[in-house]
Amino acid sequence: MANPHPRDLPAEPSVPQSWTYAWIVVNTLVAMVLGTGITVLLHELAHWVTGAALGSQATLFAFGVTYHPPLTGTAAAGAAAAGPVASLVIGSVMQVLQPFRFRGDFAHLLWIWVAVTSLMQAAVYLAITPYGGDVATIVRELSLPAWSAWVAVAVGVAAMLGVAHQWAIHSVRLCGRDLTRLRCFSGYPWLIGAAILVGLAAVTTDLSGMPFTDRERAVVLVAAVAQTVFAPLSLLIVRWVNELEEPLLVKPVPWVGLVACVGLIGFNLAIGGGLVLG
Repeated sequence: MANPHPRDLPAEPSVPQSWTYAWIVVNTLVAMVLGTGITVLLHELAHWVTGAALGSQATLFAFGVTYHPPLTGTAAAGAAAAGPVASLVIGSVMQVLQPFRFRGDFAHLLWIWVAVTSLMQAAVYLAITPYGGDVATIVRELSLPAWSAWVAVAVGVAAMLGVAHQWAIHSVRLCGRDLTRLRCFSGYPWLIGAAILVGLAAVTTDLSGMPFTDRERAVVLVAAVAQTVFAPLSLLIVRWVNELEEPLLVKPVPWVGLVACVGLIGFNLAIGGGLVLG
């Protein structure tokens, strides 16, 4: 059965506007932290499974995968490419499907956060190629010319702006053109959530059994911010987005989302010693 359109739903009791602003911030913040965590996990699972399929013993950590014996050449490039490709495919499919769209509830918020952070993750790894990351590994292992890294940067930056536009579409649909609502949806939660994500990444990598180099740890911390930067960027382009409003219908606190956040953080800490496949 198709989801009902918001105009067909019974009217909600009147709620003070300041309260609804707070509800938007809380729900979006939880969806951001949980959705980003799910995206990172799916990305690393793609590396993990691909590495094992290529004949190496792959060990999964919260923010990375190691291979024993180490993969080299085309095998290493294939394992490195698996993460960004998986993120691109997952994000694209989820952007098209959106099964909870006309419910406008936390389930829809979580869905679009996973979708858009997945797309952004693929874009970010292109944009940081000269410094490190998955695409840098591909360039190195395939002995591609140095200029190809800067082509990747140009494509990545363009893709990041495209992802911000996709988020602007979600923002206008759910918040209309009320600037305060838009800030509560894409601005304030990002300021808080980015700090939370960086803190979680720092703690998790410190406690992880994976031997992160300083460069690898820096990539993880930068990615924690860059992967969600489409949200504040979208505030600069919402004026050029023309979408009909589909009301955001969230409850004061997304308790299921909070429990899931705690569960995902616990899982990341639990695999600190690594999960072996292959």
